[in-house]
Amino acid sequence: MSESLILFDEYDTHAVITFNRPEKLNALSSPMVAEMQEAIEICRGKHRVVVVTGTGKAFCAGVDLRERNAWVMKGAKVRGDSVRNKWYDTVGATIRNHPSIFIAAVNGLCLGAGVTLINIADLALMAEEAEIAVPQISFNIYPGVAGASSQTRLVRKHVSDLVLTGRRISAAEAVEQGMVNMAVPGDRLMDEANELAAHIGQFNPVALDMCKKALDMIPSQISDWATGLDYGRQVTSIIQNQIGKDSIQPAGF
Repeated sequence: MSESLILFDEYDTHAVITFNRPEKLNALSSPMVAEMQEAIEICRGKHRVVVVTGTGKAFCAGVDLRERNAWVMKGAKVRGDSVRNKWYDTVGATIRNHPSIFIAAVNGLCLGAGVTLINIADLALMAEEAEIAVPQISFNIYPGVAGASSQTRLVRKHVSDLVLTGRRISAAEAVEQGMVNMAVPGDRLMDEANELAAHIGQFNPVALDMCKKALDMIPSQISDWATGLDYGRQVTSIIQNQIGKDSIQPAGF
């Protein structure tokens, strides 16, 4: 039996999903995407926090271009059938609508769709020696998913650097630009990620889910501060109604 493309580990406070295709730099194939989707669904309602990382020297080298090109040779339409679209539709959208908090633990080289995962994740830690790039300009194309997801999260000049040069940026640059929260020594990456996951995992799942929704909703759909305050009050009210006012008290401090 071939080894799983996705490793899945469960702990008391969180789960860890690990890309396990190191010989291909964890490039995303459609079977790999399907396995990841299954792991994510297991976490729904069970784990408050999910850490995503990779084996070997890469976090994720993007979509599997050989698979994509093979589909094109067979007549598939890239827009509707490519692994890139399967990746976003079945994993990207699922993560953003999932009640769990997702942490990307970027252990090594991260390209294309891997950058999309960093952008989709709620938090991101990165090994100091790891690098990030959006290399599609070298293929003479715009990075449809990685570029767009970066543009909604970073200032234009930083995204321009990624999209127009294709160069690799360091962990320190990624922190400075706001792509990731923290750069740590590689041998400490999973310790830091697990500690962060355990800390967040102590909080109420309803509160975490609603806070995640608010973090998406307010900047994307609310343009003035007064409406933002009203929405914030609504979120607090929903949390109180679902978990009870008596249970709203500090935890872990």
